[in-house]
Amino acid sequence: MEREIGSDIGNDRLVTAMRAVDEAGRLFEEALAVYQARGPKRTSEEFNVAGGPVQTLQGAEEMALGARRFLTELALIAGYRTAGLDDRLGGRAEAARAGFAAIRGGGSRMARPLLDPTLRGLRLLLGVDLFDPSFKEEVEEVVRAERATYPEPSAFRVPATVPAVGRTP
Repeated sequence: MEREIGSDIGNDRLVTAMRAVDEAGRLFEEALAVYQARGPKRTSEEFNVAGGPVQTLQGAEEMALGARRFLTELALIAGYRTAGLDDRLGGRAEAARAGFAAIRGGGSRMARPLLDPTLRGLRLLLGVDLFDPSFKEEVEEVVRAERATYPEPSAFRVPATVPAVGRTP
């Protein structure tokens, strides 16, 4: 009988998820290379624009690194399981079902339309039955979004100047 991770995550499901996350990470890295080749300048004006070149690059970096970190976490879970050290897992297995935050955070920064490798990577993640429905909904939101939403323009308001009360010129 297949050993279970948590209450319902079997080793086969874990390995399937690892393969999908690995391929998604490779696709995110492919898209990242395209954005890096465009050579965006990290100026303050470009940095503050949702979907601008700098935010898109940063979002692609987040997604690529997030996939790699998550793959490492899944491998750690698989390693503990294989070694019979299930007691060392703590809440890792249950946390794995929640996916990784870099998808929402990175995807919200990126210009639309998303590059094909990014879309293919996101669709691969949608096909993984390891993830909770809430993570899949976050992935679907990134795929469906018509534009970048972070950072919000209101986040960069210029502070009002404080009057020099009681000061003499």
